[in-house]
Amino acid sequence: IMNRINANISVQDLSNKLFQLGHENTIYNNTLDIEITPNRGDCLSLLGILRELSVFYDVDIDFETYDDEIETFTFNFENLAPEICKKITFLKIEIDDEVKEFPNEICNYFRELEVKRNNFFTDISNYISYELGQPTHCYDLLKINEKMVFTELNDENIFKTLQDEEIRLTEKNAVFKIGKEIVNLAGVMGGASTSCSKKTRSVLIECAYFNPENIIGQSIKYDIQSDAAYKFERGVDINIQELALKRFISIVAQSATIKNIQICSNSYFDFKSTKIPIDVKEINSITGLSLHKESYITYLKKLGFKINKDVIEVPSYRDDIENFENLTVADLVKIKGFSDISAKQFVDSFNNYI
Repeated sequence: IMNRINANISVQDLSNKLFQLGHENTIYNNTLDIEITPNRGDCLSLLGILRELSVFYDVDIDFETYDDEIETFTFNFENLAPEICKKITFLKIEIDDEVKEFPNEICNYFRELEVKRNNFFTDISNYISYELGQPTHCYDLLKINEKMVFTELNDENIFKTLQDEEIRLTEKNAVFKIGKEIVNLAGVMGGASTSCSKKTRSVLIECAYFNPENIIGQSIKYDIQSDAAYKFERGVDINIQELALKRFISIVAQSATIKNIQICSNSYFDFKSTKIPIDVKEINSITGLSLHKESYITYLKKLGFKINKDVIEVPSYRDDIENFENLTVADLVKIKGFSDISAKQFVDSFNNYI
């Protein structure tokens, strides 16, 4: 975080600002351990936290991405539960055998946060999840030789995780199948039969949005530690898949020679953003602030909101904002700080001052 803030600040300064924004945190050995409330899944990433802090500091949230045109391909995939998986993108990447070490920024992530290294593609997948908040799953492309199907099962099935543990799935479970075999417990963990290894050089990357209600409780039910499930059950940005995969390609290109890349995107919904009219007079009445319209718009734009003809367009990653009151309390009051709200005396029904 500190490397992307253009200001000379201490970890304690950062901690205080995060508290003001409503994010409880603790400092351990100059590292911040941040507690994110369940309704703010957008903050479960470096990008999300930096975006929050942008109202206080000049921050760098531009991540290097692959910007060349990517050839499309038709993947043999069928979605039998589009109400659960509303959007999914597959990316094929083939690289040469030689793989170099990651840049220092990525190596520091694994070392300082004590994240276990697995293999080239899975390591990038884990880093992308930390950086942008979008989990991805990597399949060894050479192990996929039949049609892949996404579906919801409602009976008992055996699933062998990529950790080589056999789990008995019961009741409803969203899964990916190849033939009769379950190769992925959706949003939680992939399977052993299609997992990547250190020798994998051709990969299929799955980047999906899953309905949070279908992921909640799965990792606890099957006693699986899953960072992906933690994020999916709180809601990921349904419109971040292109950015995440272009960032993925960019990181691959820094450590390997890419021989081939192709992409296949599937969307099963029409995204409609929440729109809220600007009413600064009402905001000041509710909050006790004396805010000018220009300042209000400046704050909103820094947080990623778009303004069009006095109407606020809520970004896709802020699914906690449904109405005017959400927006006023959730962001504005915390940004300005409660100390900026003038004290007022109220009289109760017994004419006593409060």
